[in-house]
Amino acid sequence: MKPVNLAEVLAKTDVELHRLGWTPEQGRKYLIKTYGKRGRTLLTESELLDFLRYLEAQPTPSPREDLFIQVIAQTDQEMQRLGLSVEWGRDYLIKTYGKRSRHLLTQEELLNFLKYLESLATPLDESKY
Repeated sequence: MKPVNLAEVLAKTDVELHRLGWTPEQGRKYLIKTYGKRGRTLLTESELLDFLRYLEAQPTPSPREDLFIQVIAQTDQEMQRLGLSVEWGRDYLIKTYGKRSRHLLTQEELLNFLKYLESLATPLDESKY
């Protein structure tokens, strides 16, 4: 059996994560849920190879899905920059769009939500918005 080059496997997971458009937070959540570990470097050799096989088996997102994923990630960054909670976001989406999740928004609604967040100064007092 050929020895595994862990640096090569990590590099391949980088390529796959980029192809899928996963944010570092998405990767961390998957690793915690699946392996109980917060990072790829903490995985055993077999877990890392399993993770790579999982990523390789996922279909490449369509251009529309890829854009949607990127905009979701940007709204995550903006909410973090503003110090806003998930609950605040959910309440705002319900009041503004009648929807509980960004994943339920149309592309136009999601882009409008991102523009709104980008227009706000930091940090915010959630009670004012």
